[in-house]
Amino acid sequence: MTAANRIWYPRTVPSQPPPEGTFVFLSELIGRPARGASGERLGKVVDFLADASEPAYPKVTALRVKVPSLRGEVKRVEWADVASCEPSGTRLKRGAEALQPLKLQGNEIPLAQDVLDRQIVDTDDAKVERVNDLHLLRARGDLRVAHVDVGFRGLVRRMGWQPAVDALLKRLKPGSPYLRREQFVPWKHVQPLAAGTSKVRLDLARRAMAEVHPSDLAEILEDLDRRERAVLFRDLPIEFAADALEESEPGLQRELLRMVEPSRAADIVEKMQPDDAADMLSELPKEQTAEILAAMDPPDARVVEELLTYDENTAGRMMNTEFLRLQPAMTAQQALSAVRDQAREVAQVHDCFVVQRDRRLLGVLSLRDLLLAAPEAPVDAIMHEHPAPLEPEDRAGKVAELAAKYNLFSLPVERDGKLLGVVTVDDVLEKVLHG
Repeated sequence: MTAANRIWYPRTVPSQPPPEGTFVFLSELIGRPARGASGERLGKVVDFLADASEPAYPKVTALRVKVPSLRGEVKRVEWADVASCEPSGTRLKRGAEALQPLKLQGNEIPLAQDVLDRQIVDTDDAKVERVNDLHLLRARGDLRVAHVDVGFRGLVRRMGWQPAVDALLKRLKPGSPYLRREQFVPWKHVQPLAAGTSKVRLDLARRAMAEVHPSDLAEILEDLDRRERAVLFRDLPIEFAADALEESEPGLQRELLRMVEPSRAADIVEKMQPDDAADMLSELPKEQTAEILAAMDPPDARVVEELLTYDENTAGRMMNTEFLRLQPAMTAQQALSAVRDQAREVAQVHDCFVVQRDRRLLGVLSLRDLLLAAPEAPVDAIMHEHPAPLEPEDRAGKVAELAAKYNLFSLPVERDGKLLGVVTVDDVLEKVLHG
């Protein structure tokens, strides 16, 4: 979440049975005694079950109560049997007959077992957080999950240190923000990542993930542990997985691709820019690279295989075979229409390359040139000769020098006058910065 959207609430510690609309923390309720209608102690509350089918404020449906026995059995108590649930303890409407065999309904989440201490993806803020506590809301006789607590104060509360820490800070630093606010993220903005249970299912909305920058998504994957990383990557839509791979370090790329079947890996690689795909596949074991290439569509595989024949520090490896192509006989208006059609598949749309049918490069013009030209102006009258064409074997250092010397956004790579691909400035920077 952004700072403007993050919600801060003062901590409320009720001294009397609280009215509707008040909050309580999960850590204040678990570990407390469960008593029957007559006050007899039946056991200890160890968990709360919530209905995961409600995305905004999941309702608590039942409790788990550990009964005093040699085997330490855990029983289920329906929320309908709960008379009150306070930090001082839980009172049931019935006696021992309310304790039912332990079971988990289809959409239920054990909050303490499967959410506390879990990592979550905050899709508004594009980062990984760890759940230190849960903030529960009393509403119309129900108990609902309202927020996850990702702040340090939540961890202190869980550890049982809050009274001592609060007292110390009140004495030494009474104005500390720690004493005045809690760091909460609304439940609806996060999705739990649970590799060990099917009950907390990864369900990242496509719309939400579409708003996460690929670099942020790569960082999220890096931050997760191995099992949770596998859950997220396997469930990502193909296009988001491809974007994330392009922004990931080689070691993480290798690990992520090992987590999926060759057919899915091939689908992901096909969505990547060919030069990025070639760089990534060159880092994999030869057997795995061959397996992925064999599963790819033949035209896509041939392009990547051709790039793999070039040394990694040459223009041939750095070039992208997807670029804007125009014909010399087009008018500026026709060229703009062609750019619109091609831009759906081409990542960089700054420069347009004018080529003949045999791929011979005639000239180059920028999108700005097209926008400023008269609609009827012919392309061959607007274009100009590119000042720094490259050959596939040109080293990365030379590419960087030419890009800087002529202040270029893109450089064509030619062989025998025919255009093979285009190196863009982002590829130059990547090579210079990271080698």
